[in-house]
Amino acid sequence: MKRILLVGSVGCGKTTLLQRLHGEDFTYSKTETIYTDRAIVDTPGEYLEMPWFKHALRLASFETELVVFLASATVEEAKFPPGFTTFFMPPSIGVVTKTDIAGPAQVRTAANHLRLAGTSEIFEVSALTGDGIPALADRLA
Repeated sequence: MKRILLVGSVGCGKTTLLQRLHGEDFTYSKTETIYTDRAIVDTPGEYLEMPWFKHALRLASFETELVVFLASATVEEAKFPPGFTTFFMPPSIGVVTKTDIAGPAQVRTAANHLRLAGTSEIFEVSALTGDGIPALADRLA
């Protein structure tokens, strides 16, 4: 698996996705600092939401091959500024999460937020049901 950095807002499903990709049981514990689990670097959502932490995301990306931006389909507002992917050196992809509890319009809105951030390759997944996970796992291999 490529060394990847997960970036997304609080509660968007970063840790749950990490657990699904590793085939682990789902356990919720608040990610309070940058956490590396094998090839995946998980980040607290606050690092995206608070401007004074964004530099930490960029620094963490220097040791990765791919930045994965996550947007929950259950959240209406955009969490990434336009063109945010240009802040990072590695290439990036987008992942719409929580598709199992969102409608098609919500999934499209989340995908559009990721496109505005600068991702052109977008995956739609549900970490809980496993929908879309095989295609994403293939991309991350």
